[in-house]
Amino acid sequence: MSFIPNMRPSAKIVHGVGSKDSRIAIVGGITSAFDEMAGKPFQGGGGSVIEQCLHFAGLIRGECYMTNLFKQRSPTKYRYGDPRGPVPEWFDEGKGKFTAAGQEWVRRLREELDDTDARVIVACGKAAAVALTGLQKIGDRRGYVFPSVGLSQVRKVIPTQDPFKADRGNFTYRHMIVSDLTKAKKNQHSFSLDRPERQLVCDFATVEECLQWLDYIEASDKPLSVDTEVLHYELASIQFSCDPAIGIFIPIADRWSEDEEILIWRSLQRILAKPTVKVLQNGIFDVHFLATKCGLIVNIGERGELLEDTMVGHSVMYPELPKGLGFLGSLYCGNQEYWKDKADFNNIKGDS
Repeated sequence: MSFIPNMRPSAKIVHGVGSKDSRIAIVGGITSAFDEMAGKPFQGGGGSVIEQCLHFAGLIRGECYMTNLFKQRSPTKYRYGDPRGPVPEWFDEGKGKFTAAGQEWVRRLREELDDTDARVIVACGKAAAVALTGLQKIGDRRGYVFPSVGLSQVRKVIPTQDPFKADRGNFTYRHMIVSDLTKAKKNQHSFSLDRPERQLVCDFATVEECLQWLDYIEASDKPLSVDTEVLHYELASIQFSCDPAIGIFIPIADRWSEDEEILIWRSLQRILAKPTVKVLQNGIFDVHFLATKCGLIVNIGERGELLEDTMVGHSVMYPELPKGLGFLGSLYCGNQEYWKDKADFNNIKGDS
């Protein structure tokens, strides 16, 4: 291995371990003192965490190729709380950017992975995830499946939490890592990134076309998913779905004439008044807002038996975990892409 700037020439290089025929590769970030002593990645407390998480996901180490991005211990002593992270000479964690020396480590990691048969790569920690997806912001994208960048053949990359941080009291990370490893196990059989096939209906040429789709929703007797988007405390749009493969986006703000909007409001009231199950995320906001601001009464039954709230249901089962829709999507929506990357919308429900 040729010399890398900021690399200690006398330091031990810790290479990857496992069969290169493995269909799953697990990539960590920094090399620890335990890794250096053992000559293998994922040792010490973090290694015990990843071992336990593999077990709960139905995998074992021998089924995975395991390596680190930075294959040598940092030449500088880490100052706890440094926003740049533990290896600022190679990767600025706060900015999500590599230095020139760090880019050389990235290049070598990509060459190493090109030499494996891994279909899916689990990237543990921010540095590994940025190196393999090209994204600078990883936090909310944890658990989603992304196409790799910089590899000769595109692989599937699943960013996950750093198991070494889960060894220091953050036990919720273990649940996330198990979920992401389970997703990797399901994705190991092919290189192709198979997204769920869904139709989004959002572009209406006329109000009549919009009303036809609202009639379709009204005629359905299946549970109805409902969501709203609010801008400046006004209803900007409302979304419906009574089929996992179809989502219907009804624009409200600045889209229709006054007479057309009246027809849409009447259809919305008929739909929301139906005695069918309504599925919402943080429904306490939507139901209250629609009633007080829009005059639309959502029929949730006499005792709320017609209301199913994904946020509440998840919180009851896992009160220690995050409950936002993006996080729930990473757990329950398979290979659904991180849809918030596809829109920029100021939602009052996201304000703090």
